[in-house]
Amino acid sequence: MENREAWLVLNALPGIGPMRVTGLLSLFGEPRKILAAPLGELARVPGIGTTLAGVLQRWREHFDLDAELELARRGQVVVVTRDDPEYPPLLRTIHDPPLCLYVRGRVTALAECQSIAIVGSRHTTPYGQLMADHLASEAVLGGWTVVSGLARGIDTVAHEAAVRLKGCTVALLGSGLARIYPQENLELAQRIIATGGALVSEFPLRSPPDKRGFPMRNRLISGMTLGTVVVEAGTRSGSLITASQALDQGRPVFAVPGRADSPQSRGCHGLIRDGAVLTESFADVLVELRGLPGFREPARVTPFQLTGLENAPSPDKKLAPGLTNGEIEARILAFVRHSGGCVLDEVIAGLGLAAADVVPAVLDLELRRLLVQAAGGRLRAA
Repeated sequence: MENREAWLVLNALPGIGPMRVTGLLSLFGEPRKILAAPLGELARVPGIGTTLAGVLQRWREHFDLDAELELARRGQVVVVTRDDPEYPPLLRTIHDPPLCLYVRGRVTALAECQSIAIVGSRHTTPYGQLMADHLASEAVLGGWTVVSGLARGIDTVAHEAAVRLKGCTVALLGSGLARIYPQENLELAQRIIATGGALVSEFPLRSPPDKRGFPMRNRLISGMTLGTVVVEAGTRSGSLITASQALDQGRPVFAVPGRADSPQSRGCHGLIRDGAVLTESFADVLVELRGLPGFREPARVTPFQLTGLENAPSPDKKLAPGLTNGEIEARILAFVRHSGGCVLDEVIAGLGLAAADVVPAVLDLELRRLLVQAAGGRLRAA
């Protein structure tokens, strides 16, 4: 057996994991030698014991290597192991780097150090979508790779922005690449590949999404990037796990402030209280990251301002020429009803109004329960 095949086997075995394999490698030297070692020698390794030694010796009972290799070949999936130069250099430095990564798309995207994670809640507000879009757009225009988790909400918005601008984005999955989750983002996943990005997972190809997989995935999002930006997060959001793991890995955390009365802002405000960098634009990220290993000054950054979004306008205030806030809200409702459901950018483009006029009106409509957000941040009339 070659070491490449041994990495796949060790990665798939129940109860083994990166930390135990690291301990085994310190004694046996190579992955293939671990699988060829006698039962007694394996059982004496700290943290292994008789049960796990048996799993290692009888690995064929737990994993069909030939079937996995054939499925990877048919799915145009490349396996990157710890031995390969394409393995993300930043990921090597965390305390439990994955044994191997399944990659579909441009493999070299993984080794690009100039990457930033943009994550957040699955339950977004129009404000959160706008901020995620701008931050991801600024990052891509500056030559950065945007890394996220392909989840509903903020992750989707960040990937969409990068794809729209033909930039590089990497999606880390909490399931195998043959089980894309959520299925509604399958088309987005295809566009990520088409624009030079990549889909990545440490799990065998047919692994289903489960509660164990997503926290494991989150450590990779923070681990392969220079920093993690949290756009929106409730107090129990999975993006707070990513932020915590980033801190454990010695990486800076950035948090976007939100409305004081928004549940989706509480997690970010808590991060800021605990020392995260208050982030209003990608320039705030650049200031913090300058001087870190792997940092390159971007060719350009397109800043933006949130002028007009700090406070919801009064109902009788004129926002667009000849229109009051109430009239804008009526147009938004009519547009959303006619479309049958659309995202914020489609509302702005369809009405031909400025984002600074539309976003506060959408927020008001949501608070009054006249608009609701469905999966993927799509707005629909209540």
